[in-house]
This record gives sequence, C-alpha cells and structure tokens, in this order.
Amino acid sequence: NLQFAHKILTFSKFGQRALENEGFTSTMIYEGTDLEMFKPMDKMAMRKELGLPEDAFIFGMIGANKENPPRKGYQEALEAFRRFYDNHPEAAIMFHTQQINPGGGFPILDYARHLKVNHRCFMVDQYAASFKSDSKQIAKEINAFDVQLHPSMTEGFGLLIIESQACGVPVIVNRCHSQPELVIEGKTGEICETSKPHWRSAGGFTYPADVHSLHDKMEVMYRKMKDPKIAAKIATNARQHVMDNFNIDTLVEKE
Repeated sequence: NLQFAHKILTFSKFGQRALENEGFTSTMIYEGTDLEMFKPMDKMAMRKELGLPEDAFIFGMIGANKENPPRKGYQEALEAFRRFYDNHPEAAIMFHTQQINPGGGFPILDYARHLKVNHRCFMVDQYAASFKSDSKQIAKEINAFDVQLHPSMTEGFGLLIIESQACGVPVIVNRCHSQPELVIEGKTGEICETSKPHWRSAGGFTYPADVHSLHDKMEVMYRKMKDPKIAAKIATNARQHVMDNFNIDTLVEKE
C-alpha cells in the first residue's frame, strides 16, 4: 500500500531508516507530549494519593499487555527486578496495564508469584487501568516512580519514554528500534542491551532485553537516584531534553 501513498510520514529516525532500506522516502515528524500535563509533581504526595509506600525505591511500568511473550518486556523486567530486590529489599515495582486479557496477555502477577516478588508488586485496579485512566492520572503515576522501566522488545516510538522524562523521571530502555534515540544515555536514562533476537510470524525480529544488562542498568540508576544532587540533575536534564525535542506545541509550530 505504501507504493500508492501520496506522502509517507514516520515518527522516529528508526522508522525513517527502515523505510529507506526498503526503498521508500518519508518525512519524519517526531511524536510529542503536553509539557503542561506531563510535568514534575511532588513525589511523596503522589505516592500518598496512590497508596504507594513512601520509603520504597519504585520502578514503574505503564503500557499495553496484549501479547505473550509480552512486547513491552514484562517478563525480562520482573526477572531483573527479582535480582535487584535481592540486594535492595526496599525496592518495589508498579504496573499500570491490563491484567485480564482474552487475547492472551502476559500473566504478570502469576509470574511475580513464581519469582516470589509479588508482595513488592503494586497493580493498578483492573477496571481503572482499562477504563478510568487518562493522561492526568498517568502523569501522577509517573511522578510516583523513581525510575520508569521500558525494555520493549519492539517499539515504533515509545510515548511513555518521553512522558516520563517530561516529568523529570529517568527511563531505562532497550537498545532496539526507536528507543535509544529518545533518551540521552547516562543523562536522562540508561540503555540496556538486547539478548538473542526472535523471528516472528509477522516477518521480522523482536529483540528481548538482556536480563543481566537490564539489572545492571537498574543498579546504575539506583546509585544515581540515591544521590540527591545527581538525581536533581537527571530530573532537570530529562525535562529539558523533552522541552528541546518533543514539546508538542513546538513541533506543531515547526511542522
């Protein structure tokens, strides 16, 4: 169908390169986010409102859950969290996603029980996650996190990556597809390595995160975020990065 398109648009440099490799010219316009909605808020106030422990080091994952193996990397994230928790019993992880999916989503809580970390997992209510959440609520949840986990095995863009940084929250992404171009490694987040790629029936590869590498990056972010001066600098860098590159108002005016 691309052969008959009047104009082809893509929203990441990765997507533009992938099209070029197949002989198609496209115009690249980044996705953006609302910096008035996604902005830094009081972390302890957000945790209190959401019923999260104020003294925990909290990783967060927000995203769809409609495949198994899970495209968003829930299995790898839980396995890395299991290792992290062994060294840091104050750690917790929060998921905002659909837990009951007739289409075959990944059983996050069941796997957390298998790994014996379910008591450190916080889940958004199933009904609320599916039907009663909007961007304002998502912004509150992001602000309750210390670090956002986003180790997707395939990602055309990754809106939560820039939304999190807009809130001053660093992100750990997977080194595949568009994700590395959305963070500044070492300044606004970290990039974990991939493991063996999987060939899928759709005719392409997916790239699961390497659990060892993901765990290492979680440890790196923990050390950084435990230092108030470094944490403040990361928050400033993350917010500025989105202001410079992914401000939806600026993008509209530019394009």
